[in-house]
Amino acid sequence: MSLESALVLIESVKDDCVLFVGDTIVDEYHYVVPLGKSPKEHLIPVEYQSQEVFRGGIEAAANHARTFCKTVEVASYGPVTIKVRMIDKTYLRKLFEIHYNGERIENKFMLTDRLQDYDVIVVADFGHGAVTQSAMDGIYASGKFLAVDAQTNSANIGFNLITKYPRADYIVIDEPEARLAAADRNGPIEDVITKLAHGRCGRMVVTLSNKGAIGYDEGRFSRAPAMSDKIVDVMGAGDAFFAVTAPMARTGSMEDLLLIGNAAGALKTQIVGHRESITKDALIAFLKEKYHAL
Repeated sequence: MSLESALVLIESVKDDCVLFVGDTIVDEYHYVVPLGKSPKEHLIPVEYQSQEVFRGGIEAAANHARTFCKTVEVASYGPVTIKVRMIDKTYLRKLFEIHYNGERIENKFMLTDRLQDYDVIVVADFGHGAVTQSAMDGIYASGKFLAVDAQTNSANIGFNLITKYPRADYIVIDEPEARLAAADRNGPIEDVITKLAHGRCGRMVVTLSNKGAIGYDEGRFSRAPAMSDKIVDVMGAGDAFFAVTAPMARTGSMEDLLLIGNAAGALKTQIVGHRESITKDALIAFLKEKYHAL
C-alpha cells in the first residue's frame, strides 16, 4: 500500500461504465427543537423548525461514483421508501424516524441486454424489495464483475443477510451484518469472514466503525485504521466506502481498497445527510493530507 498506488487505482476506473442496482430511498431530515416531557404521555414532544429532503439509497450510492467513472447508471424497482428522521437542530442528533411507502418505480436496465455494456455491476441491497431474484439471475448470467452490499436495518433485521447471495466478486458489509449472517456474535472477526467468504466471494471487506476496516483477499487478511476525525453525521458512510471502491475492486490491491474506502467513509461522516457526494478531487486531496500526516 502507498499513496502513489492508491492514486493510480483511482485513475484506473475513469473510463469505466458502472450500473448500480438497488432500492430507491428518500431521506427526509426534519429539524426540531425538543420540548419538555409531556405530563400525561410517555412522548418526546418537539417543535418543528425546518426540513431537508435527500435522494438516498441507490441514488446516493451511485452519486459517490459519478466523478470517478465515465458512466454511472441506476436501476431500481418497487416502492420508494421514505424515511423521515426527526433531528435535534442544535446537536444534529437523530431522535426517531418514520417509514412510509411512496410511489412505485420500475427501471429495467438490469433486465435487458444492456448488462453487457457495463464493466461493473454494483448491487446495494437495502432490503426494501428492489433487488429481485429475476434481476439477480440476469446479473449472474451476464458474467460481469459483481460487487454486493446487503444491509441490515430496522426494517429488515435478520431477513436481508449477505448469505442470500450465493456468489459475488467483491462484498462490503459492516461487522454487525457479518456477525448476524454468520450467526457468530463473539468469535474472531477473521473466522466470521472466512465462514461467509468460503465458496461465495474471493474478496470481502468488513467495516469496523471507529476501528477502521478489515479486508479478506483469497485467504489473506489486511487491516486499516479509521480516518475520521470530524464526525457530523454517520449516515451513509459505509455506502460511500462501498460505492467508491466497488469499481476499483476488479484490479486494486486490498490494501489500496481499504485506504481509499476508509477515506471515502471519513469524508462522508463530515456531510449532513446527502447534501453532498464524495468527489474524486476531494478524496484525492483528503488522502494526500492524511497520508502525509501519518
